[in-house]
Amino acid sequence: MKKVGWVKYLLHAAVLAGLVYAGMKYINGQELTRALHRFDWVYAPFILALSIGYVLVKGSRFVYLLRHLTHASRWTILRGYVAGQACTVLPGGMAARAGILEQAGVPVKDSGAAIAVSSLSDQAMFLVCALVSSLWFDAARKPVLIFLAGLTLVSILLGLEATRTWLLGLVEKILGRFKLLDLWRGFLGSMKEVATPSVLLGGLVNTAFAFALMVVALDLSMRGVGAQVPYDRLLLAFTLPTMLGRISAMPGGVGVTEAGMVGILDTAAGVTLDQAAAAVLIFRVGTVLFAALFGGAVYALGWHGDRERRRSRVKPDGPAVAPVVAETPAAAEVAR
Repeated sequence: MKKVGWVKYLLHAAVLAGLVYAGMKYINGQELTRALHRFDWVYAPFILALSIGYVLVKGSRFVYLLRHLTHASRWTILRGYVAGQACTVLPGGMAARAGILEQAGVPVKDSGAAIAVSSLSDQAMFLVCALVSSLWFDAARKPVLIFLAGLTLVSILLGLEATRTWLLGLVEKILGRFKLLDLWRGFLGSMKEVATPSVLLGGLVNTAFAFALMVVALDLSMRGVGAQVPYDRLLLAFTLPTMLGRISAMPGGVGVTEAGMVGILDTAAGVTLDQAAAAVLIFRVGTVLFAALFGGAVYALGWHGDRERRRSRVKPDGPAVAPVVAETPAAAEVAR
């Protein structure tokens, strides 16, 4: 029971820390004030609605993946996913979702596999969109090609059986010292179940739709400051900086993502640097910060902690077995 209580307070702290960090980064006095003064507020409700839609669409992908591994109710999985949204702005914050869903009886090995496949789907779609968009923009080709070269090198190394054997052996040796070897092997088993071609394809289609919502939100942010940018450039401005921000060491890609977005949007015809900076700030506040607040509200008001285990309707893997009740003399007498 002490461990459960410790995990509960750790999750509370992670959600709170995510909200505080997002607020400190994007609520920046003078810059935010200037951006808001020049922004047409007619577009604000649509940007916020698209942000919620983005979280829910990606949440439905997570439900789709996890339902291949567990019988927990879809509604429980979706609420658990959204409840962990605020944690994602912190380094390793995605792991908090596994802790949240464990309260509902979902094994960490299963939720961890769904999180891993979700992340791979995002990175694959980021790469595809960035490659397609970079065909029209010379400035984007160099960073995309560098990243692609690095990815190709890693793929070649992992394609060698000797490299995979050495790497897996090293991971198992490290995890064995922390007594996490059983969890690791369970995670690998879950990954094999969920990483099938049909499941991965469905995840990529979902990811493409979610990205489309963000591109529209970025378009509305630009229109709100009086500028219009073609959708091919908007696609590049969202995908390439976000991809580079995710693989950077910065929490939530902060700084890297914004600088990349502004640099790409500023090159569009008729767009000034001030307009690009204001639109990117509005976009990040309306998506990252608002999504964190939305997730924090769901965690505070819609997630019931340890009580979720009774609500989640997680079914056992095997057939149900009737409980064995010791027959007392009184019960035997009544039966006769």
